[in-house]
Amino acid sequence: MVNVFVVSAIFPPELVVSARTSAETADKLHEIRHRVTVIAPFPSRPAGKLFPGYSRKLYQREKLANGIEIIRCFSTLSPESRIVSRLLENLSFGLTSGWQVLRAKRPHVIYANTWPVIATGILFLVSKLRRIPLVISVQDVYPEALVAQQRIGDSSFLARLMRRIDSIIARHSAHVIVISEHFAQIYSNERHVPSERLSLIPNWIDSDMIDITVSRQQFRQRIGIGEDEFLLVYGGNVGVAAGVETVIEAIRLLQGEGSFRLLVAGSGSQLATCQGLAQQIPEQPILFHSPWLAEETSEVLRSADLLILPTQGEQSLASVPSKLLSYMLAGRPILATALPGSDLAELVHRAQCGWVVEPDRPDLLAEQIKKIRALDTIERQQRGDMGRAYVLENFTKDVCVPKVIRILESAIQ
Repeated sequence: MVNVFVVSAIFPPELVVSARTSAETADKLHEIRHRVTVIAPFPSRPAGKLFPGYSRKLYQREKLANGIEIIRCFSTLSPESRIVSRLLENLSFGLTSGWQVLRAKRPHVIYANTWPVIATGILFLVSKLRRIPLVISVQDVYPEALVAQQRIGDSSFLARLMRRIDSIIARHSAHVIVISEHFAQIYSNERHVPSERLSLIPNWIDSDMIDITVSRQQFRQRIGIGEDEFLLVYGGNVGVAAGVETVIEAIRLLQGEGSFRLLVAGSGSQLATCQGLAQQIPEQPILFHSPWLAEETSEVLRSADLLILPTQGEQSLASVPSKLLSYMLAGRPILATALPGSDLAELVHRAQCGWVVEPDRPDLLAEQIKKIRALDTIERQQRGDMGRAYVLENFTKDVCVPKVIRILESAIQ
C-alpha cells in the first residue's frame, strides 16, 4: 500500500477552495487504496480564532468517517492580517508539521498545499533529509503577493530572500503544481523550474456545492431586501487583500442614483473597519452577514443581482481568488476589479460571465454597476448561465483530481 502525506495549511471544516483541493485529493487517494495522512493546523481561518470544539494543543489526532487520519498541529493564531503575526503563524506550523513528517514512518510521497516559503521550506528540508518526493501545490506566489499588497518592497532584502528560497524549493521538488497561467510563467521564467516538472491544474469546486433551486426571494425577505432593490453580494474573507473597502466607497458614490444595496457575507481581519465605513453612509445601504454558515452558501450567492469580486493593487497578478469558482457556479453575473492580463480578468472574459474594471477605483466601479443595472434582466442572467456552464466544464473535481493523482504516482515512481 502506498503511504501518502498531505500537508495542508487549510483543511476542512474550513470551506474554501484551497482546502477542498487537499481534501478531495486525499479522499481520492484513499479511495484507490492509498494510505493517507493529513497534517494540518487547528482550524482558525478566516477570522483567526479557533473553531468551536477545538482547544490549543501541540498535536491532536482525528479520524474522518472515510478512514483518513488527520494530525492537527499547533500554530500561532493571526486574528489581524499583519505581516509579523502571519509570518509567526507560517513559521510555527512549519516547525510542528515538519516535526511530524520527520518522526513519522517514511511516506512514499508528500503532497504540500501549505503556507509558502517558510512552512514549505521546512517541509522541503525534511523531505530532502528523508529522501521523500515532494509535490508542491502553489496557491499564492510569495513574495509577489506581499509586494502586491504593499506589505514589503519588491527590491527589499526580505523580498529578495523569499524569492531566492522559493526558487530553490521549486527547482528541487519532485513537481510543482500551479493554479494559473500567470503562476506558470513565474515558475518557468523566474524560478526556472523545468517544464517537465511544472503543471498547471486550476483549483476546482464540487459541482453540487451550489443548489440553484433555492428560493431567491426567501433569503432576501429574511434580511430585509426588497424585490425591486438591486442587490450586490460579496461573499468571502473580509481581509486586507479583499478590497471590500473599495466596494463600500462605490456604494457611497451611488447614493441618490437608485436603490442599490450591498450584502457583505463573511468575516476577517477587516470586518470591523468595513462596518465602520458602512455606518458613515446615510440610509445604511450596506448589510453584513457574519458569521456566514456553509449551509447558507447557495441562498446567499443566489440572492444577488450581481456578485462583486474586488482585489487591491496588483493582487490580481499574484493570486486567483478562490471565491471566483463558487461565484460562477452560483449562476449569477460577476463584476470583478482586476488588472488587465491577470488570470482573474482573463477568466472572467473567457467565460463571458461578467465584467472587469480597474482596481482601487470606486468611481469606475460605481459607474459600471449603474451600467449593469441598466441592462435587461435576461442579458445579466445569460452572463451568469455562461459562468456556471464554464466552471462545470473546466473546474470540477472529476476533471482536475485525476491529474493531481497521476503527478503524485509519477513522483513515487
